[in-house]
Amino acid sequence: MNIKEYILEKITNAVIDNDPWDHVIIEDFLPESLYNDVVKETEKYTKREELKKSNIRAYHIYVNKSISLFPNSPALKEYYNILLDKDIANAIETKLSVSPSPKDFYSELNLFTQGYNYGEIHPDRSDKAITMLHYLADEGDDDSIGTLLYTPYENGSKLDVFKDCLKSSPYIKNCVLFFSPKDGKDFKTNHCMANKSNQTFLRKSFQTFWIKEPADWTKDKQSGRIKL
Repeated sequence: MNIKEYILEKITNAVIDNDPWDHVIIEDFLPESLYNDVVKETEKYTKREELKKSNIRAYHIYVNKSISLFPNSPALKEYYNILLDKDIANAIETKLSVSPSPKDFYSELNLFTQGYNYGEIHPDRSDKAITMLHYLADEGDDDSIGTLLYTPYENGSKLDVFKDCLKSSPYIKNCVLFFSPKDGKDFKTNHCMANKSNQTFLRKSFQTFWIKEPADWTKDKQSGRIKL
């Protein structure tokens, strides 16, 4: 079985979890050898001096398809070629009942240190068709600091990040969370991120989005975040 077949099987066999709203969690998303190579190629950013301080959020943009921004390192290039493959994308869209197909793709390495709290419980922007979080945890990390999920029937502004969290996707290595954002009047894919752990200092993930229309997200203002 080649890498594409491996990932297609993972997506096809994944089960929709509707608690508290529809999402998919897939463990061991990449073959171990590719995953290890991808993680190694991120270390030029994950080991930066800025990330030795607490309460820091930083990011590095790897892909914005519509402006032809892609990584050059071999493992990351292979990783994103897989995610951009039509069969892989179609499998994800089918699993999440997404239609029409998104027209753009964006991905960044997202890092935040102990003490950071995004603070805003949100459903995700309406221009996102699919959200994917790929966790790059180390052995022994706190598995409770994945993505925090909340009731879809309240506005996020009325909820408390910690008291009202219903569940968290597991922050374990090579685990992914997929969902299709919904921001309706009566139903919202409310979620948030925070690292209040005493066990894990640096939380690492890829934030990847299939976007409804072509857009240059590299120009978006990222207030309160360090661009690496």
